[in-house]
Amino acid sequence: MTSSPGSPGNPPTGLAGATAAVAQVRDLLRGGLVAATLTPFRPDGTVARSAVAPYAAALVDAGARGLAVGAHTGRGVHLPADDLTFLVRECGQATGAPVVAGLSLPAGTGSPDDLVALGARLRDAGARALLVSPVPYADRAATVGLHVRLGEEVGLPLVAFVLYERASRLQYDVGTLTELLALPWVCGVKLALLDDAMACQDLLEAATAAAPEALVFTGEDRMYGPSLMWGAQAALLGIAAALPAWSAAVLDSWTRGDLPEFVRASARLDALARLTFREPMEGYVQRMAWVAAWQGLLPADVAFDPYAPPLPAGERATLLERLDALGG
Repeated sequence: MTSSPGSPGNPPTGLAGATAAVAQVRDLLRGGLVAATLTPFRPDGTVARSAVAPYAAALVDAGARGLAVGAHTGRGVHLPADDLTFLVRECGQATGAPVVAGLSLPAGTGSPDDLVALGARLRDAGARALLVSPVPYADRAATVGLHVRLGEEVGLPLVAFVLYERASRLQYDVGTLTELLALPWVCGVKLALLDDAMACQDLLEAATAAAPEALVFTGEDRMYGPSLMWGAQAALLGIAAALPAWSAAVLDSWTRGDLPEFVRASARLDALARLTFREPMEGYVQRMAWVAAWQGLLPADVAFDPYAPPLPAGERATLLERLDALGG
């Protein structure tokens, strides 16, 4: 079957193509939840490929409008290109939902050329957009230049990713974000400042002032409800990797103006975030995997994060005990 213009197999080209593709992604995802998926790992660190399609389908069935694959929650920075390409293709084919593919570069390795080449592979695998992580220690000019190359050479809409500095080693300032949002291929930005409410508010305000049509995703797992009240128009969340229905309930109730339900759903989601997004912070991926297994989204034997820091003995049992009470 021949791909139609704007489909993953035949992205539109040129400035007119950029405008059309960006508008399509904004229309698809505005007001919706994009779940930043976990990657099902076996204890030996290999990807459990057979678990990917059922997991992706379960996320969409539970309320995710799109899937962000290979982002920080999915440990995309550690994944070989073959695995990341497989995940993008499998998630898209299993669900029919738009896939936003994570694009990241480990500190001290690779080059912008590698990212452009990987972006092209992910486009051909069916990605509808790229979530572009900061390149560690890059300056503003290099950051903007990378997004220009990705837009011109890969031809997919881009989501700039403002990831808290401990995780990214580079936190964008207002000037950098403003320049990125002026590029024709940048459809929006994901804000994930973790616990920096002031930076989140400042960048959100700057984004909406610089590009009112841009799509501002909240990735604020610990400030989810407040970030919607501050003006975010969609969500791209790691916490939705395990209980997407709880994240969707917050966004949906806010969108339809049901404030009592918004307060209730926000309180429940915040209680989950307090259990999972805590020190050691990089342990949140393993905690979310435990929650996904508890929820029945992943088999327990592949609910594993090989890149997790050491976690206290008994933490899993305590987490699941509290989840039982919270879920009830």
